[in-house]
Amino acid sequence: MIHRIEEIEALPEFIIRAKFSGGEIKEYSMESLFSQFPQFNILKEDIKLYEQVQADVGGYGIFWNDDLDLSAETIWEEGILVETVKEADLNRLLAYHLLLAREEANMTQKELAEKTGIYQADISRIERGLGNPSLSTLKRLASGLGKTLEIKLY
Repeated sequence: MIHRIEEIEALPEFIIRAKFSGGEIKEYSMESLFSQFPQFNILKEDIKLYEQVQADVGGYGIFWNDDLDLSAETIWEEGILVETVKEADLNRLLAYHLLLAREEANMTQKELAEKTGIYQADISRIERGLGNPSLSTLKRLASGLGKTLEIKLY
């Protein structure tokens, strides 16, 4: 399973807070990085740089500049779960589950597009949480992935 970061925040004492696409919020202490990887020590010297942390496109990691980055998987595995957001944005939740289903099916967006007749650009928008697909589109995507569509009201 791939974990993607939606939001990132630099907290005091070199703690990174990451919100993942599944609604999990984890905090990661950077202290071990400073001894293992000396290039990260610049963040101690330049607090402004430390505070400018960003999630990369796709949410697969975070970065400060061209030389300093950290994978989402590292934060996921070594971070401490501090909260789970119960009511996630539905488009983001759909994006997360569609991406997981596509990766489980070992399909690219292009392959799914060819199988369903849905434009790859539209699939990309949905996977980034930017689309607003119809039920018909969701059914076609589910079918193309060999899945069934289930909708629950709570």
